Amino acid sequence: MTGNSLDAVDTVLTRFEKNRIQDICGHSINIPLSIADGFRQLKQTLSQNDGDIQKVSRFPELKFQELHDAYIRLIAKAVNELVIKSGLPKSEIDAIGFHGQTCYHLPPSVAQKGQQPNTLQIGSGQMLADLTNIPVAFDFRSDDLMNGGEGAPLAPVHNRHLASDLQAKGIFPLAFCNGGNTGNIALIFDNKVIGWDTGPFNHFVDFLTRTEKNEPCDFDGKYGKQGKLNFDLLRDLFEHSSQTQNGDNFLLKTPPKSSDPAWYIAPDSLRNTSIPFEDRIRTTEFFSAYIFAYTLRFSPINTPDNFLVFGGGWNNPIIMQDFKNLLLGQIETLPKHKTIFEKIKNPRVRINWSDQYGYNGKYMEARIFADMAKCLITQEPFSYPETTGCAKPTIGGILTFPGNNNKQLWSRAAYNWQKQIY
Repeated sequence: MTGNSLDAVDTVLTRFEKNRIQDICGHSINIPLSIADGFRQLKQTLSQNDGDIQKVSRFPELKFQELHDAYIRLIAKAVNELVIKSGLPKSEIDAIGFHGQTCYHLPPSVAQKGQQPNTLQIGSGQMLADLTNIPVAFDFRSDDLMNGGEGAPLAPVHNRHLASDLQAKGIFPLAFCNGGNTGNIALIFDNKVIGWDTGPFNHFVDFLTRTEKNEPCDFDGKYGKQGKLNFDLLRDLFEHSSQTQNGDNFLLKTPPKSSDPAWYIAPDSLRNTSIPFEDRIRTTEFFSAYIFAYTLRFSPINTPDNFLVFGGGWNNPIIMQDFKNLLLGQIETLPKHKTIFEKIKNPRVRINWSDQYGYNGKYMEARIFADMAKCLITQEPFSYPETTGCAKPTIGGILTFPGNNNKQLWSRAAYNWQKQIY
């Protein structure tokens, strides 16, 4: 799994047996700066060209094929090291679930009249299969989008699978909360699961530390601990930092909805150095927690008692504590949101790492695509109208084997997909 992230490749080896899901082991390797910077440049160029990968991939300055091949070799290295670490022979592994790197996303909720929704994940499943000698399931989002869905989020159905034994233990209803570059939430209640993207999570915190401190993130909240909340900056972030392609505030849109980091634009106030760096970091960390709690205004049920968090962003203790305080109603909010947060608060709320329930949070996102690969093989739907807005339950992905001749370097539902033939 790499998704939108450009810090590391996370891999997990998971066994599926009836209703039981068990991780055997996990392994991560860092993404070299050359690959990360190459993808950042690619994403920026795609955002300036409506996501037209056919066109952009031919720009010589991007060295697309070189970047792509280096990326797949890195994924293969991570997988091969994982298999060695596990001690299992490759012959016992049914498939690799490979997500690829998301580089552009224009879902139906954002596409304007005359625009064709599309989603772009980069990565050849065939090259990965050949380098690992393991079948590869990939291109998971295309089928959903082609069926009228958002192409995201895909976490809710996996979370529903995990919730089966939690329900038996009385931990129900519950919310799964992923904090990465983008946040997403899945609410599981009765026999239902719903979910959506919440908006930026690590994005602006990492942006500030990377551009002003040359550090990848605010490790352990060391800068935020020294700062104070700036509510004028918070208001500006809420109103202007998450604008969809057609200018709408993503945070106000009703689910189902999915977001794209290309829409996360730092307002001038975030770059205003007259505001101390520590105050800006502190406020962006609060913003991450704030909009994650705010999104519960769209929940059809009262705020559940049980929250399971996973994803690297929650390692920041400031964000975690702010989220708890917001749900408990113990911290100040923007005046215009006071009524909303009053309805959201739940004094009984419990927020715990998914690890406490046996699900390693570090590999939660990677496990989603192990689950998707399993469901593709067994022909089980992985997206539903209530999770992505698709027209009908949809099976996602395609499967390729070592030695096959699949030539896809990116997802089928990329720009202008109705005119493409694979």
